[in-house]
Amino acid sequence: MPLGPLLQALADAGEIGMILLDADRRVLLWNAWIARAAGIAAEEALNRRLDAVFPGLGAGRIAPAIDQALDDGLSALLTSTLNKRLFPLQRRGDDPSRPVAMQQIVVIRPIDEGGRRHALIQVFDITAMAMREAVLRRQTRTMEALAENYRLSELHNRAIVDNTADAIITFGEDGAIGTYNPSAERIFGYRPAEITGRAVTLLIPDLAGPDGAVATAPFLGQRTEVVAVLKGGARRCLELSLSSMRLGGRDLFIALGHDITARKAGEEALRQQQEWLTTLINALPDLICFKDGAGRWLVANQVCLDLLGLDGRDYVGRTAFELARDAPLPSGPLLNSHETDEMAWRLGRQLSYEVTLTSPGGPRIFDMAKVPLFTPDGGRRGLVVVGRDVTERKLSAARIQHLAHHDSLTELPNRVLFQERLRQALAQARRGGSRLALLFLDLDKFKDINDTLGHAIGDQLLTAVARRLTRCLRETDTVARLGGDEFAVILTNLKDAEGARHVAEAIIASLSEPFRLEDHEVLTSTSIGITLYPDDSETADQLLKNADLAMFQSKADGRNAYHFYVAAMDAEVQARKAIERDMRLALGTPQLELHYQPLLDLKSGRIVGCEALLRWNHPQLGWVPPAQFIPVIERTDLIIPLGRWILHQACRQGRAWRDAGLGPMTIAVNLSPVQFRHSQGLVAMVTDILDQTGLAPEALQLEITEGIAMQNVDSSIEVLKALRALGVTISIDDFGTGYSSLNYLKRFPVDKLKIDRSFVIDIGQHPDNEAVVKAIVDLGHSLRTRVNVEGVESRTQLDFLLAHGVDEAQGYYFSRPVPADAFAALARDPRDWLAADPEDGG
Repeated sequence: MPLGPLLQALADAGEIGMILLDADRRVLLWNAWIARAAGIAAEEALNRRLDAVFPGLGAGRIAPAIDQALDDGLSALLTSTLNKRLFPLQRRGDDPSRPVAMQQIVVIRPIDEGGRRHALIQVFDITAMAMREAVLRRQTRTMEALAENYRLSELHNRAIVDNTADAIITFGEDGAIGTYNPSAERIFGYRPAEITGRAVTLLIPDLAGPDGAVATAPFLGQRTEVVAVLKGGARRCLELSLSSMRLGGRDLFIALGHDITARKAGEEALRQQQEWLTTLINALPDLICFKDGAGRWLVANQVCLDLLGLDGRDYVGRTAFELARDAPLPSGPLLNSHETDEMAWRLGRQLSYEVTLTSPGGPRIFDMAKVPLFTPDGGRRGLVVVGRDVTERKLSAARIQHLAHHDSLTELPNRVLFQERLRQALAQARRGGSRLALLFLDLDKFKDINDTLGHAIGDQLLTAVARRLTRCLRETDTVARLGGDEFAVILTNLKDAEGARHVAEAIIASLSEPFRLEDHEVLTSTSIGITLYPDDSETADQLLKNADLAMFQSKADGRNAYHFYVAAMDAEVQARKAIERDMRLALGTPQLELHYQPLLDLKSGRIVGCEALLRWNHPQLGWVPPAQFIPVIERTDLIIPLGRWILHQACRQGRAWRDAGLGPMTIAVNLSPVQFRHSQGLVAMVTDILDQTGLAPEALQLEITEGIAMQNVDSSIEVLKALRALGVTISIDDFGTGYSSLNYLKRFPVDKLKIDRSFVIDIGQHPDNEAVVKAIVDLGHSLRTRVNVEGVESRTQLDFLLAHGVDEAQGYYFSRPVPADAFAALARDPRDWLAADPEDGG
């Protein structure tokens, strides 16, 4: 705080000492008065610490009061009569060669300016007043003695009365004022002539009794604070000392009034500051408490009082032990607070710790901090206690920690926690020389369920699967959800592979049971891959890879099964990856082409259509079998663009045949499960391709498998209706291999049922298959649909189909799938394909 010349001049002109300190206790202002009294020039004092200017200051009350002002913002009023040691100042009276120690009143106030706190020290010279008080007291005693012996000299009394700084008023038993000294005139404002003879209660109303008479007894022999009424009605605070003496046989009362208005103003300022402090700390959500150096409580906010059961109790000046005896709540927190207080004192700096306290809403966790305060000589001055409620933060942190390591849907460990558990299990297995099994699980056709029944049902299924998996395992095992429909299991302390086999069989059996989810009965299964430590590998990464390979082998072999990892699987996976890579390169090139297998009408014996089948002529491998690449493609994102290309090529070829005069021909195209799940896109795609190619809708037959149609019956019906509304023919492929019911089947808008080849192969050898085929034919005709049989490879099979009224057939017996030109030649062949062996005459 820079001080200008004007401010310095004003300070120097004052009749009191003024010192201004910054936050580091360095002197910023040292006025002329204090320089004279201290015998220290301003140049010597400025910018020095006050304790350096007055080296002995730390032993008295000045230094702590300055600390309170600068650190705590508290004012202080000190007098040399109550605090013997203040500033070492001297007063030079009439004889300059004989200075005397100065009696002082020191006021220390905090001053805040620009966010910085300073301390203003004001020093009042009360030497003369103190000396006068001392003289007055001596003279009063003398007067009492003289009054007692009737030797008091009126002149002597008047001299004493006239020279004191305090108001001196004498009055009789009736309260009438007798004498009235100059100080009283200065304080009250009345001239002696105006007030003499009037009631003393006019000046000091507190002396009036209930009946209006003067009541002196309560005030005799003690100092009492009273209110003085000045001329004009103003009021001031006085410290009243009342004594009496017998004079002439009557009581004479002597009232000595010391003006304490300034002191009361300072006390009021302190009271307001304390009130503000109390309001502030009560408004804070933290627990706050101040204690003195002996551990006695000074101030505590409402949060602290409520938590420790001290609300409404007198806690000020009492220790934790004393409060614990009367507290209605368990005294443990109070007694423990004493222990942590002592720890903070011994540590000599802030002590931080956590504590759990009971509240009406349940246990709360507080982050506590205790800051010890010391006097300059190292003594204990006080202790500041602050506690912040961190319960919600702790709960949030725990929840975040849980979410970081657990799947939010199933509450199972997630991939991060699973990998940590796997590392721990491997370390334990190495130490104990035991076996460990790692299982990878993938739900079969989960995407179909998710797409057809909705994500809500899919989520419920995942949660139910997690519960069943947990029931299949021991408490020492781990089951985790890695993402999507993938789960993993760690089996520890196994003796051999049989333990893993039993668990895998139990899981497959458990997940094969129907799941009742809302109004749906959902069926699913799982494909499991198993790898063993240390048999297959000793590293976590390789075990994870092995289990994944084994799981894909289970899927490739028909799903709902488990496989142990074998080394040959690596080669199979690489082969599948090569197929996927090469197919991406082949898409849109002449490597891919459609072949067409004739479809015969068994009534006329004529070719009435064909089924379009994809063939791949690999530049290095030659013709790749469909069974080798179709399953791989169906698990990749290639199936969507490839499916569109197949449909577009088939429709374009159909239109070309019609333009070439081939006659009405129906072209059957298989729809993949992925295409069918994208129902809106499917209908739009078919419409678009028919418009682009110009193929008549009735010449296109779309085939879906029975399993796809039954996954979500209502959705399937809507899609089939939309496709049929375009004019295309709808056929159910692989009929008999699914689980459709007659109730559902009769609702499907289909035109054909296509019996799966598995029922045709054993015709003539297994009567059961023959019965199934006959039943399907009868069922199809009862539903007014045509019945097609695929996979016809012998005359015996054909004769059976003819005998039972099958409408259409296709198979190697008639022709393998052939290129477009070859099929056109077969379609133009006028022979009766049913009359004799198709190879004859062809």
